[in-house]
Amino acid sequence: MSLHASLTVSCRAVATAALITACSPERPAAQPWRPDLRLPTITWTHGNDPRLRVEGRARPTSEGPEFAWPASTVHLRFRGRTLDLRVRDTLLDDRIRDHDLVGVFVDGVLVRRLGLREGDAEYRVAMRLPEREHVVSLVKLTEPEAGAITLLGVGTDGPLEAAPPPRPHRILAIGDSITAGYGVAGPAGCHYSSDFADASSAWATRAAQLVDAEVHVVAWSGRGVIWNNSTEADEMMPALMERTLPGDRDSTWDWRAFVPEAVVVNLGTNDVSRPEFESATFERGYGAILDRLRSLFPRTRIVVALGPLIADDDPRPGTGRLTRMRSSLQGLVSARQQQGDGNIRFLELYSGDPAVEGYGCDQHPSAVTHARLAGVLANALSDIARAPTPSVASRSAFE
Repeated sequence: MSLHASLTVSCRAVATAALITACSPERPAAQPWRPDLRLPTITWTHGNDPRLRVEGRARPTSEGPEFAWPASTVHLRFRGRTLDLRVRDTLLDDRIRDHDLVGVFVDGVLVRRLGLREGDAEYRVAMRLPEREHVVSLVKLTEPEAGAITLLGVGTDGPLEAAPPPRPHRILAIGDSITAGYGVAGPAGCHYSSDFADASSAWATRAAQLVDAEVHVVAWSGRGVIWNNSTEADEMMPALMERTLPGDRDSTWDWRAFVPEAVVVNLGTNDVSRPEFESATFERGYGAILDRLRSLFPRTRIVVALGPLIADDDPRPGTGRLTRMRSSLQGLVSARQQQGDGNIRFLELYSGDPAVEGYGCDQHPSAVTHARLAGVLANALSDIARAPTPSVASRSAFE
């Protein structure tokens, strides 16, 4: 019997037995899938390697840069599939023992929210990436309250290359919980924990991306100009903003290291929440901040922002908090404009409809609200974004 005849007979037999109308010749069984068990060969690079770049305030140490302000970012670029991280997380010495959180962005996509352990540790932050060049940003999502991070080294299974250059523009954002991204990653109704922190999604950070700017975020929840939200916190933003590491009284920031084209200040929400709030005292304190910034940056745009968490009927109808704060901030800006400062502006960040935008933790702005406010700020800075980057002449305040 020929091969064709044999196949025909076999097909007819199967068709009769199984009531099928067609069959094909048998094929070899597919090989079972086996995982690639080869371990990557990792080469470690010291945290001070010049191919790594830190965006944000950082204190240089012999072991690597140390940073604590939210949205501080390590930028790097490598060719390979695997990325490891060696860091030290130093918790702030107070009653809150929260952990730091790092957002791992690979080629612009958040691939992991990495919770750090106290002390020195190594972490595999990315693996099985496509075999090609990758641009990575490691963003501190948490606030100074969670601690300070020291970058000890990065490990890659391929060559490390120079990090992408800084974006062409520069913004300094000074604020409190709103600017720090308090609870923005949490579900509605949640109570804050560091798991829900996300400085990368906060309004000023997102606005900086929209206008192609580097950003330094100097923000800490609950802190105010004259009064903090809690009486347990004894240091206010006028002192904290002078520091490289906010939890270290001896770390003084060198303002010459980052000359912004715009400074955005969103303070006062915590001051006005205190029962002892008094407008004249607050205005003197806020005015001193503006005077300090103008002495540092004569040519820089200053945006005085009124945040979205203040209401006239909070904590009870007739309190008038929003009206009082608006009057104070507008008055501070108007007085400086009348004195000849044409580069200071007032910007109100209106609250959205919570039925549409929702809330983050503890009724703080949601990710939707932060995105909307980022657009408002980016629009206010659009002329800066279109202008060429200022020359070294912008540093004349320090000469």
